Amino acid sequence: MTKIGLVGPSSQQRSIPFDAQRTINLFPVLDEKGREVSALYGTPGLSLFATAGIGPIRGAFAAANGRAFVVSNSGLYEVLSNGTTTLQGTLSTPSGIVSIDENGLQLGICDGNSIYIFTYTTNVFVQVTDPDLPSVGTITFIDGYFAANVNNSGKFFISALYDGTSWAALDFATAESSPDNLLRVYNSVGQLWLLGSKTTEIWSNNGAASFPFARISGAKMETGILAPHTAIAVDNSLFWVGQDNIGSGIVFRTQGFTPLRISTNPIELLIQKAPTPSTLRAYTYQEEGHPFYVITGGGMNTTLVYDISTQQWHERAYLNSFGVYEPHLGSCGMYAFNQQLVGSRLNGKIYKMSLDLYSDDGDEISSERVYTHLSQEDTRIKFNQLEIAMETGVGNQVAPAVNPQITLWISSDGGKTYSNSYTTSFGAVGKYMTRAVFRRLGIRFICTFKIRITDPVKRVLIGSYLK
Repeated sequence: MTKIGLVGPSSQQRSIPFDAQRTINLFPVLDEKGREVSALYGTPGLSLFATAGIGPIRGAFAAANGRAFVVSNSGLYEVLSNGTTTLQGTLSTPSGIVSIDENGLQLGICDGNSIYIFTYTTNVFVQVTDPDLPSVGTITFIDGYFAANVNNSGKFFISALYDGTSWAALDFATAESSPDNLLRVYNSVGQLWLLGSKTTEIWSNNGAASFPFARISGAKMETGILAPHTAIAVDNSLFWVGQDNIGSGIVFRTQGFTPLRISTNPIELLIQKAPTPSTLRAYTYQEEGHPFYVITGGGMNTTLVYDISTQQWHERAYLNSFGVYEPHLGSCGMYAFNQQLVGSRLNGKIYKMSLDLYSDDGDEISSERVYTHLSQEDTRIKFNQLEIAMETGVGNQVAPAVNPQITLWISSDGGKTYSNSYTTSFGAVGKYMTRAVFRRLGIRFICTFKIRITDPVKRVLIGSYLK
């Protein structure tokens, strides 16, 4: 038997006959000492943890004091460890992404225009109506101060020390090295990052009495941010979807003050095709040592996920009732009560997300891998047998006596069209010697395999072998 490439990232090119590879609801895992050096694991499933209002969930935040909050529609809800929620305040807007941060005493929320403050000790929620504070886009916290960027300008304001309800008319500064507007303020690695539409500046606290922040000499990047809510700090770096004077849609992470491109051409193609790329958003989480950076929204058809540990991209998607992929249900996330929680992009549901769950709150998860093309110049290839090495005998979690199925399609035209499906079992519970084998697959000049699993089972794909 001949080993062929099964494991890989999503890397479908503009020309599908050039490269049609997709990895949906699966992610590559590396282990040089394993049976193979790499495998594909199924992505996490969802189960309902709580419901907060009618939704959608616009933002989520786990506070350092152990409390957890979401903004659902126009409501700020506290999420409790027993899965109940309490309405703690009402915003003046029912939609749009919010940014959230805290100063240890207060929670600060910005809805793209106004700031709202929730005080932990009193549970008092107020909208900041200080006439000295203009319309602001995002909020962050650094060194005792909330900071917020002024819409349609290069300015940013800071609050009074540890008091997000007080903003003075003269407590502002301007990112002056370039004339572009500020779109995002963000505290990363203890420094204040001012991300504009075309450039980025990094400021630090110098302790000056007049204004405590100043730009770090030489700390300027000729790269701005495309979508303000994709800026996320993780793994001692800042990640974001960027843009500059010559284009947009590249995903960056920082190394010191240098932006490093981490996206690939196929990933950038998907971002650039998004109908409303400025409304992309991101969140991050970690499971089993894999830190993930998740980009969703913007009108994309799927959610794009970067595994920081393997530096590989994959897609996540929700399979709707028409059998069509949509973005993953999760729009934002937080780690609270020793579990990963994500808020729904559709309604007020808050889900627990885990690799030990095998459905999207009862709905099928469709895990799909489109292989790289197989060809041998102008020679027809006879495919007698395809065996997919995988963890078998895992059974069906809903009906253990049922054999879970893996389905195969074959394309002879470079991924443009596919054959009728072939289906085989990979074993009911305890049937560990089951082999997932497809036979008599025909003769072709070029062959592209596509496989899919929808049963609610553990999914581990280790390798593929042709005979």
